[in-house]
Amino acid sequence: MSTSSGPSETFTNAANYLSSAPSLSKVSNAVKLELYGLFKYITVSPRPNVPRPSIFDITSRSKWDAWNAASKTYETAKDAEARYLQLARELGWTEATKSFLENKNQSTEENIWDDDTQQSRGQSSRDAGGLGPTVSTMAAEGEEERKHGTIHELVVSGNIDELESVLLVSPQTDLNAKDEFEYTPLHLACDRGHIEIVKLLLRKGVDRSITDPDDFTAIELARVAEHEEIVSLLEDR
Repeated sequence: MSTSSGPSETFTNAANYLSSAPSLSKVSNAVKLELYGLFKYITVSPRPNVPRPSIFDITSRSKWDAWNAASKTYETAKDAEARYLQLARELGWTEATKSFLENKNQSTEENIWDDDTQQSRGQSSRDAGGLGPTVSTMAAEGEEERKHGTIHELVVSGNIDELESVLLVSPQTDLNAKDEFEYTPLHLACDRGHIEIVKLLLRKGVDRSITDPDDFTAIELARVAEHEEIVSLLEDR
């Protein structure tokens, strides 16, 4: 079997079952993410076909990582499907089970793995690299609760004018300081694609070698997010 030939009928039946299986409420997020990664491997492509989501799109980033993990674990779609079916059986599905969605106007892909009570949001430099134009409500609320006006928040919002004003008044500000998520201003600017802020931070002599919680440097974050101008700027320096 290959991804080009499409999922098997058995896989489709199992996926439809899992999209509304009551047993899912009792499994860990790790299992749900593994199922998501396998589902994407089988139905879309063996590896992620979009950049890794922004560091603040927590749900989308976890999904991307799960998909990427599947690409490194399974050599063929047949292997991935076998694992998916194994998990489905552990959650109550059998080959004889009829699809829970048999009479619903819903495709296999429109199931629980892509429905995280998400809200639509326009794609912008702040969302670069997401798995779509939505992020989880939890992630969005998390950002709203963060204090506005901090150095890190100004970088995330791309507010270079206010950032310059703050640095003019407080030139001793530590621009290598990490926020509560362990990211420096340079990490955030590179991930979000704010090149003018990157230039400002470089002029201030920030440390480009600092790594984030995933051991990525700023230039590596820019590469993952496909901000080529920023990558070139950092390489030139």
